[in-house]
Amino acid sequence: MKNLAVLSLVVFAASSVSALAAEAPGTRVALIRMQEAIKDTKDGKKAEDTLRKEIEERQKKLQAEGQKIQKAMEDLRKQGMVMDEKSRAEKEATIQKQVMAFEESKMRNQQEFQKRDQEISEPIIKKIRDIVSQISKEKGYTMVIDAGSVLYFDAQDDITGEVIKRYDAKK
Repeated sequence: MKNLAVLSLVVFAASSVSALAAEAPGTRVALIRMQEAIKDTKDGKKAEDTLRKEIEERQKKLQAEGQKIQKAMEDLRKQGMVMDEKSRAEKEATIQKQVMAFEESKMRNQQEFQKRDQEISEPIIKKIRDIVSQISKEKGYTMVIDAGSVLYFDAQDDITGEVIKRYDAKK
């Protein structure tokens, strides 16, 4: 239900922008596939590799931590029947704390990854915006819209490829 409301809002916004653009005389609208532009530049590819390596390292650490917890749970299951109540309760509490710490670590890693992704993407996005502005002035576009929220557009109005080429040539 929530997704339907969001989709309706996006369709409404896109159609409103398109309608306004169509009505305004002299308005030229271009589109950019921003995620693709970010991802397909040389810097974007390098950033993606860097992030992937960082994620893999953290996942290995989390996986080792998870395996330790699994082993402790397995040991408890095997030995739990022969342990006295107090010892078993202490072991269960210890494992529960480990599980909670593990979950917190996973969430923290996810948040740190998102923050790191933004840090790495920010300078790329700034350069892309500068290039989009330059292309818009050269070609007379009065508006550039991210194609991710547009249902239909003519391929001739897509400046993504040109933005990537200029970005990579700008070194």
